Amino acid sequence: MPPNDKPTQLSVVAIATFSSLVVALTSIQKWKQIRRRRHLLGSSSNNSSNCGIDSISVRGQSFITPTMPYIIDYLKCLQDQCDPHSNPSGYIPLCVAENKLIIEDLATRLMQVETAYRAFSDAIVYCYNNSLGLPHAREAVAYFLTKHFLFPEERNMGFEEALHWIRPEYVALGSGAASLLSHLTMILAEEGDVVLVPAPYYAAFDADVKIFGGCKTVPVYSNDPKIGPTREDLEKAALAVEAMGLRVRILLITNPNNPLGTIYSAEVMKEAIDWARSRSMHTIVDELYALSCHDELGSGFESVIRVLKNDIGTDVHHLWALSKDFGSSGFRIGTLYTQNNHLLSSLANLNIFSSVSHPMQMILSEVLLDDRFIYAFLDSSREKIRYSYYFVTRRLDEMVIPYVKANAGIFVYVDFSALLPSPTPEGEKQFASLLLDAAHIIMTPGQSQKDLKPGMFRICYCFVSLDVLEIAMNRLDKIVGKIRRWHWDNLSADSLTDIL
Repeated sequence: MPPNDKPTQLSVVAIATFSSLVVALTSIQKWKQIRRRRHLLGSSSNNSSNCGIDSISVRGQSFITPTMPYIIDYLKCLQDQCDPHSNPSGYIPLCVAENKLIIEDLATRLMQVETAYRAFSDAIVYCYNNSLGLPHAREAVAYFLTKHFLFPEERNMGFEEALHWIRPEYVALGSGAASLLSHLTMILAEEGDVVLVPAPYYAAFDADVKIFGGCKTVPVYSNDPKIGPTREDLEKAALAVEAMGLRVRILLITNPNNPLGTIYSAEVMKEAIDWARSRSMHTIVDELYALSCHDELGSGFESVIRVLKNDIGTDVHHLWALSKDFGSSGFRIGTLYTQNNHLLSSLANLNIFSSVSHPMQMILSEVLLDDRFIYAFLDSSREKIRYSYYFVTRRLDEMVIPYVKANAGIFVYVDFSALLPSPTPEGEKQFASLLLDAAHIIMTPGQSQKDLKPGMFRICYCFVSLDVLEIAMNRLDKIVGKIRRWHWDNLSADSLTDIL
C-alpha cells in the first residue's frame, strides 16, 4: 500500500464525518427554527389570552371602552340591516345622526369628470403643504362661511368681498369636527380641566375632550333645556366644579342643539359667551347642523359669527363639518374658524396627524364655490329632512308619545318615560333592550346624552329611507301597544312574536 493511502482514507473519513456533522447541525437548526416558529404561532393564536391586558399600556387600556355605550348594539345592527324586500325583519339603527337621504344628490355632483380632474390634476395634491389646509381650500371655506353663516341673505356676494369678511388665514381644516375639538381641548386647556356642556348633549363629546386632551365634561342643567342655559345655570355648574378643586376652562355649545333639534336664540348665545368671558374662559361653538334647519316658518337660527358681528376675538372658536349638512361623515372633513393666531400655530403642528387629504380638499374647494349647486342641494336637503320629520312626529302623535318639537337637525327627541318598567336608568335600559330584541330597533338613549330623566331617546330619522322608516314606526307602534295592554309583568315571548 502506498505510504499516502492511509492519510487519503483518513481525509475521506474526516470529510464524510464533517459532512454528516454539517447535515446534523443543519437539521438541528431547522428543527429549532420550526419549533420556534410553532411556539411563536402558538403564542399568537392559542396563547394570546395569556398575554392579558398588560400587553398594552395603561393609557392604551383606557381607550378600550367604546366611546358611546350603544355602539356595540349599533355594530350588531349593521350586520343584519333591514331591507323592505330582501330582509324585512332585519335591524333598523336609528341611533346615528347621518343624513343618508341626500347622498345620491351629492354623489351625482361629485362624480362629474371635471371634479375628479380637479382632484388629481394639480401637482400640489401630491406634495406636503400647510397642515391647516391648502390655500385654495381655506379660501373656499372662508367664502362658504361668509355666505352661509355670516351673511346668509347675501346670495350674490362675490368671492373677493366674501374673503374680506372672513380671512382664509383664520380658517383650518381637519379630519372631522371631533378631531378639531380634540385638538382644541389639547391647546386651550390643561389635563384635568373641565369643559362645561349644556345637557342633554351629543354622547361622543365625553371621549372627544378626554382621549387626547385629558379634559372632563360636566353637564350644565337648565329649567328649560330647549331655550338654553342661563347665566345662573352656567355659574351654578362652574361653582360646583370648583368646589371639587377643578378648573373650568371651556364652554362647549352645540347650536342647533343635538339631541333636542332646537335653536338657541342670539340673546342666549351672547349671554353665555359674555359669562364665559367674565371668567376668562374659551367658548367653542359647534354649528354642525346650521344648514339643516327645516322649519317651514323659519328657524330663527343665527350663527355665532353673525351674532358677534364677526368679532369673535381670540376666545370664541367656530366648528362646522360636512358630516351632517352634507351627509358625508365618511369624508372626514371638519372646519375651524378662529381669530386666535397662537391657537392656529399650535394646531399647525398637531394637525399633521389629522389633516385632510389634498385631493379631498380640492374636491371640497370646487363644491363649496359652486353656488348654484349648493343652494339647490341645501334646499332639497331641508325638504327631505322636513318630510321625514313630519312622518315620524305624525306617527308619534298617533301613539300619543310626547316629543320635543324640533326645527333643526336630523333627529327628534322622544319621551318614552311613561312606558318604562320603572322610572330609573335601569328601566331605560330594559326598554332599550326590549326594542332591540323584540323590534330590532336601536335608538340613542338619554342616559348616554346626560339626560336626568330616564326614558328619553333620540330617533335619527334620516339614517334610513322612508320605506324602512315606516317599518320602524310600525314596529314601534306595536311595542307601545303591547306595553300599554299587557304591562311589563305580563309581557312574554309569545306576546311579542308578531312585532317583526
